[in-house]
Amino acid sequence: MPLPALSLAFLLLCRPVGLSTLYPNRILRRLPMSQGQTSGGGQQSWEGLLQQFNQEAKQNMPDGAVTPAYKADRQKIIDMLNRALAGEWGSFLQYRHHYTMASDIHMAGIREIWDEQAGDELDHAKDFNERINQLGGVPANDPKEVARLNPTPFSAGHDIRSMLEDDLVGERATIEFYNEIVRTCGFDDNETRAMVEEILLDENEHANTLSNLLYQYDAATGKQIPDLHEETLQQPIQQRRAA
Repeated sequence: MPLPALSLAFLLLCRPVGLSTLYPNRILRRLPMSQGQTSGGGQQSWEGLLQQFNQEAKQNMPDGAVTPAYKADRQKIIDMLNRALAGEWGSFLQYRHHYTMASDIHMAGIREIWDEQAGDELDHAKDFNERINQLGGVPANDPKEVARLNPTPFSAGHDIRSMLEDDLVGERATIEFYNEIVRTCGFDDNETRAMVEEILLDENEHANTLSNLLYQYDAATGKQIPDLHEETLQQPIQQRRAA
């Protein structure tokens, strides 16, 4: 290769290469801009946004944790949380009632489960109380309000099986309701959504535990195994109770 061509190739190899050249398909994060600058698309700088947040924080200070970043319908969320709170009080009382009234040769282990789940529902009620207060609402702890708002009516049950069935129905209905709260919150109420999502993990665990107590499942396939009482299980719950 002639000397000039060799020198040119060497210079090309040694020239600085930008990250955009090495990674043309990647979006590279820009360094923070100085105060007062805006990005090419007209977006405000981080410094400007933080200054705006500080100014907004000085407004409506009695709202406490509810800042201009909160975009949800606050009253709608409070109403939903009060229904959830009423449901947690109802579930707590139902689990405590079943724990107290259970009478069967198998009751010892099941009573421990009811005791644990009652404790979880009490913790959930505390969480809902706190969040309703943060949003500027009044928790519906009045027994009359609890009875009126409870989305899963109290059921005393008759025997251990009917108690477990009632509890499972209640948990499944609660899971549906709480998922609706999560969808309603979306990204407009991140705090409530995160709290309810965490509570949902407990409710899913409760439902799974109750279904495993009531039904048998094949360890290899996960499918339900018909047992000796399959014919009874197929009967409506009301018919079995009447018997």
